[in-house]
Amino acid sequence: MSQSPGIVSSRFLVLLAGSGLLLVGGLIAAVLFRSPVGAVIAAVCVIGAWFVSALLAVRYRDRAKLLSLASKADIRSVIEKVDETRAKESRHEYHQERSLHRIENSLRRVHVLSAGGIDDVEESELDILFVTSNGAGLGHLSRLSAIAKQLPADRSIEFLTMSTAYEQMADSGYTVHYFPSGGAVGEPPEVWNPMFQWYFQKLVHRLRPRLVVFDGTWVYKGITDVCRTFGISLVWVQRGMWRRDVDENSVQRHNARSVVDHVIVPGDYAGTETVDVGKGIDPHYVGPVVMTESHEIVARHEACMALGLDPNGKYVLLNLGGGSISDPDSIAHEAFALLRENAAELTPVQVVSPLAELGECTDGLIRVSAYPVMRYAKAFEAMIAAAGYNTAQEAVSMGVPSILVPNLNTITDDQSRRAHLLSERGLCWAVDESSDMTAAIKLLADPDERRRMRERLDEAESPSGAVEAASIVDDILRHSEWPKRAVTLDKRGG
Repeated sequence: MSQSPGIVSSRFLVLLAGSGLLLVGGLIAAVLFRSPVGAVIAAVCVIGAWFVSALLAVRYRDRAKLLSLASKADIRSVIEKVDETRAKESRHEYHQERSLHRIENSLRRVHVLSAGGIDDVEESELDILFVTSNGAGLGHLSRLSAIAKQLPADRSIEFLTMSTAYEQMADSGYTVHYFPSGGAVGEPPEVWNPMFQWYFQKLVHRLRPRLVVFDGTWVYKGITDVCRTFGISLVWVQRGMWRRDVDENSVQRHNARSVVDHVIVPGDYAGTETVDVGKGIDPHYVGPVVMTESHEIVARHEACMALGLDPNGKYVLLNLGGGSISDPDSIAHEAFALLRENAAELTPVQVVSPLAELGECTDGLIRVSAYPVMRYAKAFEAMIAAAGYNTAQEAVSMGVPSILVPNLNTITDDQSRRAHLLSERGLCWAVDESSDMTAAIKLLADPDERRRMRERLDEAESPSGAVEAASIVDDILRHSEWPKRAVTLDKRGG
């Protein structure tokens, strides 16, 4: 590159020194020689010094300008070359990425097809295959069941679930396939994932579904690979209200296009939520999803009879999930004891998971096992329950005054946030580790407080999420039918 204008040569310094000497010599001549000759010598020296200085200033000013222009030209040239190189690299990386993506899809297809010995995919027979992860209970299965019920009656539907409560779907009218989760069989992901993918691709090849709808917090690689190999659209029903740390660290949730084709986010009475699913997908937001519809709720007398309860009694439903009432350290034990102490007129009725045996019952407690239990909501004056998505939405939509107790051990679901947001809206009483269960149960035991709570619950909007989600799923399914429009006209003889 060119020399910087701030750097001067040795010649410049010599000439500058000479100019100084001429100036000093002229001054000395003017002092020592007080004659016309001395005055002339002094004038010549001063003029010479000025001339040399002016000459140097002009010369090096022009040189500095030239150097400056040269430097700017060099900088522009370098910048242009950098930009040009960067553009070439970007185009190269783009084409390379596209090529790698095509190679990856080809390899995925080869891997899936070769693993199952499948050469061709026949025409679809099943409309929709609903798939759920195991989760911590029946939540995923209940949400998809609610959506399935709202689909047109002529749609063919089957379920694949990893919930060990799959037998509760025996009376659903759907074919249900069960594959044990890694946690249920004690297998690590590196063992379980290939086995699940093998099973799933066999099932998909046999059923030939046109659409797969998945409900869970993590889309298994086997589901994505098999669906993309066979060209099946994949929908992710993604319950909201995630824990903030889990949400921030979820690669899939914020790059959903890498694993699915569509995202449906069920609403929550606790508040609306916007999810950043990344580029390439516009998520569908629907209302709260509940499994039990208003017309399915059984009248109080029939509900009591179905559960084996005396219709003349008053009952409060305990649905706190894990933890035995006989365990003094459990929240269920605390709630039961405080109910006996502060609400003697209300008989506690505990919902026992379909996965558990009823066992021996504590004095003063009634145990029932029913799914879905909220069909019998009219049998209860109130409810004390965990603040999971399904329970919270059904408590609000069915107008049941409830104490919601967050389960702080869930991995993804932010139950504490849900419970407190609902409490702020006056739609429940929220209790957590820092709250007083006694005060909440005293409110629940007061008939006037329960009445006021019901009045607020009656103002909540109807849960429209299942209907809206079913409409979206059906639209996606109808759109997938366009390849059937392909026709062939036989060549006619002349």
